[in-house]
Amino acid sequence: MLLNHLIQSLRQPDHWLYGSWLDTAIRYRRMRLGLLWLLVPTAVYIWGIGGFLASMQPGLDASRFLAHVALGFAVFRMVSAVMTDSTSVFSGFQYFIYDGHLRLTDYILRNLARSFYYFLLSLPLVLAAAIASPDFTPGGLPLATLGLAVVLVNLFSFSVLLGLAGARYPDLGELMGSVMMAAFLVTPVVWYPGAVPADSTPGLLMRANPFHHLLVAVRAPLLGETIDPASWLYLPILTVAGLVAAALAYRGCARRVAAWL
Repeated sequence: MLLNHLIQSLRQPDHWLYGSWLDTAIRYRRMRLGLLWLLVPTAVYIWGIGGFLASMQPGLDASRFLAHVALGFAVFRMVSAVMTDSTSVFSGFQYFIYDGHLRLTDYILRNLARSFYYFLLSLPLVLAAAIASPDFTPGGLPLATLGLAVVLVNLFSFSVLLGLAGARYPDLGELMGSVMMAAFLVTPVVWYPGAVPADSTPGLLMRANPFHHLLVAVRAPLLGETIDPASWLYLPILTVAGLVAAALAYRGCARRVAAWL
């Protein structure tokens, strides 16, 4: 059922592809800077927070660190936005659902596409920071693109599961905000994975954290970093398990969403 609905949504992308861009454009159209406001958080985080943290660590190569932070922030911001918004994705379109538009993959893809637009719009600043690093490896772009595809597939699975759970339990959105704050602390966005011993509690939490492996799949190839062999095993298992769980949950719960809302 999930696969059939997904194929139909991809063949008829008007609702989610155009709708997600319309959501973004309408939000910023009355502002003087318009969509340029989307660059402000990225710039502040990279050169503001990243620069501040780099200055607190004498001997640290700032250009390398800022590239590390830039790519990490861009990916984690997209992941965090999708995870948080997914819990209310169906309630936000409940009137469409009440009217009989029951292909829920349209709403899931709309949520995913909106966060992906933000990611794409932040890329000029992210790439500027990455290119300034001596570790920047253009040859890693194909592998990083593949890693980004893996991230998007997993975010789709997470969105299905969280969307269904959020429709049944509206309080989940509040919990997810706290979960993502905690996840940020154990995801190497503003610190290096090698900074924590593998056998320590932080090291074990980092390696059990799916967001760490998803982030590394995009960042490591572009910065010439070695991808942990555990990530090569972790990501396929996570992806397959997520898709199977999403398909089963969708088949069992999709018809109940209208009643839950």
